[in-house]
Amino acid sequence: MPRTREKPTEPLGSSTLGSRRHAPAVATFIVGVLVTLAIFWVRLGDRRAEQKLGFERRAADAASVVVNGLDGPLESLYAIPALFAASDEVTRKDFREFVTGALKRHPGIYAFEWLPWLAQGERVTFEQEARDEGLEGFTFTEVGKGGRMVPAPTRKRYAPIFYMVPPHPEALGFNLTGDPKRLAPYTQARDSGKTVASGRIRLVEDAPGVHSIAVFHPVYSHGFPPQSPSERRLRFLGCAVEVFRVKPVLERALRDHDVTELGVEVLDRSASAADQQLFEKSTTGTGPRLGYERSFSFADRKWAVVVSSVVPVDRGPLWLLFGGLASSILLALVVSGGRTILHLRKQVQAAAHLGQYTLMRKLGEGGMGVVYEATHAMLRRPTALKLLPAERRDDSRLARFEREVQLTSQLTHPNTIAIYDYGRTPDDVFYYAMEYIAGLTLEQLVREDGPQPPARVVQLLRQVLGALAEAHAVGLVHRDIKPANLMISRRGNIPDFVKVLDFGLVKKQVETEADLKLSRTNTFVGTPHYLAPEAITEGEVGPEADIYAVGAVAYFLLSGTTVFEGENMVAVCTSHVYDEPVPPSLRLGKKVPEALEQLVLRCLSKDPKERPSALALSEELAALTDVGSWTEEDAERWWLEVGDELVEDALERTRRGAAARTMAIDLRRRRESVEYAPTVED
Repeated sequence: MPRTREKPTEPLGSSTLGSRRHAPAVATFIVGVLVTLAIFWVRLGDRRAEQKLGFERRAADAASVVVNGLDGPLESLYAIPALFAASDEVTRKDFREFVTGALKRHPGIYAFEWLPWLAQGERVTFEQEARDEGLEGFTFTEVGKGGRMVPAPTRKRYAPIFYMVPPHPEALGFNLTGDPKRLAPYTQARDSGKTVASGRIRLVEDAPGVHSIAVFHPVYSHGFPPQSPSERRLRFLGCAVEVFRVKPVLERALRDHDVTELGVEVLDRSASAADQQLFEKSTTGTGPRLGYERSFSFADRKWAVVVSSVVPVDRGPLWLLFGGLASSILLALVVSGGRTILHLRKQVQAAAHLGQYTLMRKLGEGGMGVVYEATHAMLRRPTALKLLPAERRDDSRLARFEREVQLTSQLTHPNTIAIYDYGRTPDDVFYYAMEYIAGLTLEQLVREDGPQPPARVVQLLRQVLGALAEAHAVGLVHRDIKPANLMISRRGNIPDFVKVLDFGLVKKQVETEADLKLSRTNTFVGTPHYLAPEAITEGEVGPEADIYAVGAVAYFLLSGTTVFEGENMVAVCTSHVYDEPVPPSLRLGKKVPEALEQLVLRCLSKDPKERPSALALSEELAALTDVGSWTEEDAERWWLEVGDELVEDALERTRRGAAARTMAIDLRRRRESVEYAPTVED
């Protein structure tokens, strides 16, 4: 048989020896690959988290700009009830002058309208009044057959467009009671006492895709909505209406904000699916998208801001993967430190970009905190910021600080200061942001300008009583009404506009056990010169104590002195309990209108039951006929000759030594937003 030639075999163990020789390299390669893959996936996750964090920050900022941008055009609309409350008759000229500034500031506003609620017998008078003002042929109209405008038939009630700025002749006189669909938001606002918005509408002159909104704001006699539906119908004067185009309003709000590569959409969730879109700024690009949605209330409707962005292609992790195969050991050594640095960097970045206020100067300080004038870096509007630093905080004081915001946020009267925001900073300083008023307290007014004319005093008191009437109606008592907590300023075209400040001692009339415990922590509250007798002897007070304080404020405004003087607090309090006040005319040294003087002394009655309510007192003040006159022209002249200089002097005193500093706000620890206002003294 032929012999086969066998291939020589390798020495036993040579393969094993080779494997052992290359084992460190193989092990290094395997470890390097595993480490590189681990770093790759971690880095990829980090990049996605960073992209998401950056997007959410930008999206949240954009959503805030949208929400706040919708507030600006409505400021004048919300102030119209104060215009009607401040004047017995608002003329077409008054209405036009009041809203003209808003039209100039906000080009997106199409028109302001006034639609009075008229009985059948008032039609002839109102039509003739309009004709006398130059509107030739003016009559109430409705849509007739064929879509033509025809004179409105006789009806029990009318709701015509009586004032319109800028005027549109074809719309003036249009009567809503002939069109149930158009009348619905009008009557809803009347009966609810709240602002009502329409769904989207398209104006005749606008192109498709440009949507407008009509906002109905009810106006009642005495300036605030009564509590019961029947009372609201009885005191209803009509609706102020603002029509604005959503697109130009939001484009103007977003123009100074970086929304590059962001899609922004505003939706009306209260509408049908086909009619929800109000505004859209689209973004280019395809691929996976990031999304963010913020819901908010606009009048009575539920709206939402939807922000989106295409996920950018990031090649960094791929390069990291390739580089890691060549330098796996080095990357394994630095990954731990790199991850720690990255985490710290993200924390710093988040803290630096989550929103901030810049404190301009200190306005005042009291037992409940420090108040600064501030500006928000994004919103750019002046704000009063009240701070409760950690070193001055205990559980009781913090609870009162939070309680001040929560209770006061229930109030919407135009003469009550408004809250914007509430939360705490990363270094644990509690704060709330409020409406900033450049004006004078009534204490500064009397100190610098002396006793005030009776007619002016009546006008100022009625505004204070309007705010208190609303607070009392929802069960809240201010407990610290005094001249230093009442501020006078210009607002729109209204001089002598009063704001009630500092609800830091506000008390619910019906309190829970926790509320009672908190209130009793410091039972003796208020300012001695304006304390009601029952607040001194019993500690428990109701709305009547606020009325006593209003009487003491009126006394101070008329006479230039407090009701009782004393060497110390005990002497003043003793007088409040036992002594009868000297009539203000004797303290002043000249006559005060008798009816006004008697009304002030009734407010200062020792028996709370003898004092009128806020609403009744406001009505009695309105009925006074012997107090003289204080017109808007008088008020405007006073501000030009005296008031503006006094305000500037007061501001200059606070500027000296003030240095601006920035306060970062930790929005992750921020409480639910509320609407509110400032206070300098506690």
